[in-house]
Amino acid sequence: MASIISFFGILVGALGLFFGFYFLPSAPETAFDIVTISSVGVVGVLAFVHHVFFFRSDAQRLGWPTDHPDWIFGVGFANLAFGCMGLLAGMASCDTKLQAVVIFGYALYLFQAAMLHFYRYLTDAQRSPARLWRSVIMTLLFVGMMSFFGVRAWLI
Repeated sequence: MASIISFFGILVGALGLFFGFYFLPSAPETAFDIVTISSVGVVGVLAFVHHVFFFRSDAQRLGWPTDHPDWIFGVGFANLAFGCMGLLAGMASCDTKLQAVVIFGYALYLFQAAMLHFYRYLTDAQRSPARLWRSVIMTLLFVGMMSFFGVRAWLI
């Protein structure tokens, strides 16, 4: 179940970025609202759901032990905090500088997660190409595109 929710989060985040790029030239505020709501808000809330409610399958999907799930709950709660801020800032059409801070905050958080996954990839006895592509490379691409919107929102 965690894999399905995670995939749906990736899909929503990608669609949000697509429509963000689509609207950026003609309606930048709309583009920032879309990215903040979808790529931070919805993605963060969905990440909370699969990290907290489906923590066993999520930890198994990540290849990490589940004896003490406190760490994965903490990850889920951090995602929920960013998700709520993304939903609030985007739905309220807040100032673009505030949206930039929310986008940058989540991008920084995800960058750190990608670096942790990269470290785990390098130090594990069995290097999983799926972990490298999904948890490192795709996450870094997502972080890069979110950072682009964060910069653009800050400069308006």
